[in-house]
Amino acid sequence: MPTSPWQIRRAQPHNPPATPRVPNIAGSSSSTTSTSSSSSTGGGSSSPTDVGVLTSSALGAQASGSCSWESENCMTSRCCRREGFQCFKHDDMVAGCSPTCPNGTACEVLGGSQEARVLAPATPSANTSMFCFSVVTPAGHVAAGVQKGYEQELLDMMRARQLGIFSCNASGVYQGKVAKTGDWQSVVNTGIFLSVWQQIKEEGTYKRFDWIVKVDLDAVFLPERLRMHLISLRAPANSAVYLQNIDFHFHFQGALEVISSRAVDIFVNNAQDCATNIGLNGGEDFFTMQCLDALGVAHMTDYSLLYDKYSQGPGWNLFDIDNCTNQGLVAMHPFKAVNSWLGCWKVANGVQVPDDFVSCQGAWDGDACSLNGGVQGHPEQPLGDGIVFKK
Repeated sequence: MPTSPWQIRRAQPHNPPATPRVPNIAGSSSSTTSTSSSSSTGGGSSSPTDVGVLTSSALGAQASGSCSWESENCMTSRCCRREGFQCFKHDDMVAGCSPTCPNGTACEVLGGSQEARVLAPATPSANTSMFCFSVVTPAGHVAAGVQKGYEQELLDMMRARQLGIFSCNASGVYQGKVAKTGDWQSVVNTGIFLSVWQQIKEEGTYKRFDWIVKVDLDAVFLPERLRMHLISLRAPANSAVYLQNIDFHFHFQGALEVISSRAVDIFVNNAQDCATNIGLNGGEDFFTMQCLDALGVAHMTDYSLLYDKYSQGPGWNLFDIDNCTNQGLVAMHPFKAVNSWLGCWKVANGVQVPDDFVSCQGAWDGDACSLNGGVQGHPEQPLGDGIVFKK
């Protein structure tokens, strides 16, 4: 991003935006991909659909294709790609996009940011084939009580049992790198994930499917539930759209990112513009959302897709499985041990109930446990899976 809006080219407009978050990830390098025999009707394009789009008003808002990045001259477009930015006039030849008046004094405002795009349900609606992927970082950052290398253990378990991403139509696993830590327990992992997205672009497997789903390995992900949600949402066929997934913060937490194939086309083909203008100093989920918005990709909302403990107040436990009883959820996060991940999966699928587990007050680190009940644990007993009453 230029140090001043006036340090810009003297011409044309362009496309996209961004913000931060609190994941537990990292990510990029080699990959493995597997595909089932299920059929699909994926898609690809370079511009979003206008079918059923509703908009929120903004000063001088225009279609995304005609709005400008902050590195561009907005004199002609009079419109900025990033939400909250305005096009400020510098002189008769140059104007720049900025969140505030660059001179610190009164500025002439030529226009505001482009309109947000919300996609309405439609018929025909998109099919539900899915390419799902995760990024594994064997030596990533871990919290207290979490075993280093837990991501690889989770991955091996899911692959062996064909759970999580391995029960999608196709799946990919990509190698990550250790990310820097940022503010408020966040991880600065945008650059790492952009490398992963570049690899996904080069492989091209995603183009055969309707939806691309990025899943954190410590999220208990149930693809068949996602399929039912997609059927209910009725996203227009061949539309460029992503799903807001939780009623928290900026509504797009990275544990479960659901993006249409056409939207991924737009994202991967313009990611460098987003990186140049938005920057890489934050979480990948906020960056992805802002980039998609800036590129004119619409969104739909389903706040029942994800339960994320990071959205809760004080008092939650990494290994607590109580909220896995909610049958409407597609993913529950985080569960940073094989035992607790499987405990949540069993509760979600009705194999066990929370009262079958030890209380979190006396559980070993990594054991599935219940905060709201459960059986009092016995510290002298060896580490198990937390399940007291097997079914």
